Amino acid sequence: MTDIQKETLYANFKLLPLGEVEPSLLHTFNCKINSDLTNFIHNTAIDFEVRQIARTFVLVNHYKNEVVGYFTISMKSLSTNGMSKTSIKKIDGISNSRVCIHSFLIGQLGISDNYAEYKLGTLLLDDAFSKIEMAHDLVAGRYILVDAINHKKVLNFYTENGFALLDTNVEESEDGSMRMIYKI
Repeated sequence: MTDIQKETLYANFKLLPLGEVEPSLLHTFNCKINSDLTNFIHNTAIDFEVRQIARTFVLVNHYKNEVVGYFTISMKSLSTNGMSKTSIKKIDGISNSRVCIHSFLIGQLGISDNYAEYKLGTLLLDDAFSKIEMAHDLVAGRYILVDAINHKKVLNFYTENGFALLDTNVEESEDGSMRMIYKI
């Protein structure tokens, strides 16, 4: 795809807070590589928004009236259980005995199957970074966390965008996702 084609495509998109998106539009999103993403936007995102658990931002193609992708952001306490004291001190910046470290969380980030060929993940991640940067100006936090599905393509995507696997004795979480971290 040429730069002109990309600019034309992106001109059709608009990033909106979940509250500005017609709820029925959310069902146009589908992601086969991670059905959790589909389930979240269809069934959970509005509830998380109402309960103040996470903020969801939706990338919409207004010409086709469909969801291109979305991400959620919130705060999360990173448990240091299973980490070496060296890793804890490196992440915390002060203490090697910190029990939890407050961080920003990109809880969900996905592109609909209809737009997978356009490689829009980095565009969406940049938008998430931008929103987190605004919050970071008001609320301290040293890191951004993601719990990425253990899929080579997904792990490579986050690694290529500056995330690293978190150094813990437990490589995978209970749901099989891999915890990754990005220094702000």
